[in-house]
Amino acid sequence: MRLRILLLFTLFCCKSMLFSQISVPNPSKSDFTGTLSFLASDWMEGRGATQKGGFMASEYVASMMSLYQLKPYKSEDYFQDFKVLEHTITKTAFEIKKGKETITLSPETDFRVTPISTSLQKNAQVVFAGYGLSVPDGSYNDYKNLDVKNKIVVIVKGFPSHQDTTSKVYQKFKKLFPEENNLEEIKLQNTINKGAITLIIVDSKASFKSKESKENDVFHSLETTSNISIPIFRLNKSAAEKLLSETKISLEIFEKKALKLQTSSSLLKNTEVNFSIELQTETFPVRNVLGMIQGKDSTKTIIVGAHYDHLGIIKDSIYNGADDNASGTSGMLALAKNWSESKIKPPYNILFASWTAEEMGLLGSEYFVQNFDFSKQKILLAINMDMISRSAPEDKLQRILSIGTQKEDGNLRKMSTEINAKLQNPFSLDLWETNGHSGSDYASFTAKGIPIMTFFSGFHDDYHTPNDKASKVDFDKIKDVLFIVNSSLSKFLENPNN
Repeated sequence: MRLRILLLFTLFCCKSMLFSQISVPNPSKSDFTGTLSFLASDWMEGRGATQKGGFMASEYVASMMSLYQLKPYKSEDYFQDFKVLEHTITKTAFEIKKGKETITLSPETDFRVTPISTSLQKNAQVVFAGYGLSVPDGSYNDYKNLDVKNKIVVIVKGFPSHQDTTSKVYQKFKKLFPEENNLEEIKLQNTINKGAITLIIVDSKASFKSKESKENDVFHSLETTSNISIPIFRLNKSAAEKLLSETKISLEIFEKKALKLQTSSSLLKNTEVNFSIELQTETFPVRNVLGMIQGKDSTKTIIVGAHYDHLGIIKDSIYNGADDNASGTSGMLALAKNWSESKIKPPYNILFASWTAEEMGLLGSEYFVQNFDFSKQKILLAINMDMISRSAPEDKLQRILSIGTQKEDGNLRKMSTEINAKLQNPFSLDLWETNGHSGSDYASFTAKGIPIMTFFSGFHDDYHTPNDKASKVDFDKIKDVLFIVNSSLSKFLENPNN
């Protein structure tokens, strides 16, 4: 009798474990090739968020969500409509004051500016802060004993030994700051956190031309934002030398000292900068596209997202954005298709999100997070796919996959590694920590302390050019990336606290 009871109990446990496992077929190439090719076609006109192509793309994504029988998110349709502001610089000035001498720099040849969303006029003291970096182990800190509050901070592009790729110092900093865009964002955030009012970045290799595209004088923002930012001025070498003249700072000596992890930060005595920025602003409607599968516990949500916008049409050229980011969008829709067709009711909501205005500064995902009711809902995980179909030139085997998570989420990194090992041809994983980085839509969620997984397969020479076309996409790579994404989603749903 005891044996029978024991056997029945064992069978019950096994059956319970079996039914607790979530098994949704992994996307095949046929699930996303047509979608990607259509999104990256000339007919979509490059999917510029505020352009005709962007709205056509949003309608197409919504129609696919409807076809896959996703539930619209908080509305009768799949659209989360909002507005972005487009700011055009109409006039800017930059003056260096050294005692009674005033040096006027030219916006045509000496500098470029990335403003904030309002016109400004400021005058302040100037502080040189090296590369504007501090490393976690304390071996290098440009801000040590440096007061920059209410001052203008000058930093140099790059990091110690950035021109000597064979040095140990280069290897150390390249590991800490692998992507140049993220490196600049980290420097900007450091400057903001220290209380500075403006950032000046010296680029000794910059060559500004008076006939450069007006695209450089346009930027975007939300109508309302909680993000704090400051204007950025970029100076070429000759302009920087004017700023640093008659001071104890020499760029050549500074860079030599930095090779030994020595800093040269200091206040530039008898030096002030006076600048002004005048803007003209227009308002444009844009939209996220959001569809969901409702879970058993509808108070908790997992997001599977990718931005669908790209650069649109620039100077009569269509920027198709096949990798960036028709690849991520088509992957998201393929996952939505398979999960919907499985008829599985997941333990929690799965929100399939197609963000807009990522190329304008992550504005679509930022708007979503700003308007999410965290008092009624909890986001357990945000998965982000941005450029998952190409490889960097240095990736000779075309098998490097970058997966970013927050530092504290070691369970997600372990899960990724275990799932990757199940591939017939596993990726060489670049597992990195997103803390302090903001290169894609994942940053809107990390800012709220939400766990994330962000997938990226590498920058290539066609990035942000008209040559990012569907004909160059590696569909087999997308298939393997989606295997990891889908398996990670299933495993996380089974045990989100693991």
